[in-house]
Amino acid sequence: MHIRESLWLREQLEKLPDANLFPLLDVGSSTLEYRTVIQPHVDANILAPLRARGGNILHLDLKPAPGVDVVGDLLDPYFLCALEKKGVRSVMVSSLLHHLSDRTPLTNSLLRLVKPGGYIIISGPYRYPRHYDPIDTMFRPTPNEVADLFPETTIVAGAIINSANMFSWNRTERGGRSLPRTIARLCLPFYKPVEWKHLFMQAPYIFMPIKAFGVILQRR
Repeated sequence: MHIRESLWLREQLEKLPDANLFPLLDVGSSTLEYRTVIQPHVDANILAPLRARGGNILHLDLKPAPGVDVVGDLLDPYFLCALEKKGVRSVMVSSLLHHLSDRTPLTNSLLRLVKPGGYIIISGPYRYPRHYDPIDTMFRPTPNEVADLFPETTIVAGAIINSANMFSWNRTERGGRSLPRTIARLCLPFYKPVEWKHLFMQAPYIFMPIKAFGVILQRR
């Protein structure tokens, strides 16, 4: 998640009433270290303001780790049934849909969890280079295309968020190579070729803006 993406989400979440938002399930939350150290803007801009409201947030991931409250697979019907008993009202998902070859099972599970009046909060890449984790289907949807995946929902807010170019984002918002070092690295394809291939796919975005989508859906 990029900083500007997190800022857009913070702005939208501030408008949602607590009664329809909490308990909130953070799907694919990763670890506490990831949210506070590797990508500290996730906690600072999104999670900390939600905690300050007194909201109950459940962090879900596939593997147990510090900062993960619920461990399990949303495609497992037994786990999903147990999770329903926790009374989740809304869900938040970031940078996940493009890593799924079949998105329908996940979207069905999310719809099953969210109560009428609750929210499905989703963001991810709109214009961004291919990145494997372990696959990238290059699904780069508009907010309306995301909404189409979730019948019986209404769009509350949606946007395409300009996150600046890769060079600006890496240096000023997350750390990374300087522009001269990046260009020099691109001239050395035989040194760590797998790493070079990944950088080569990102090369057009050194100057071209990266963009993310964000959408807030409400369950009817």
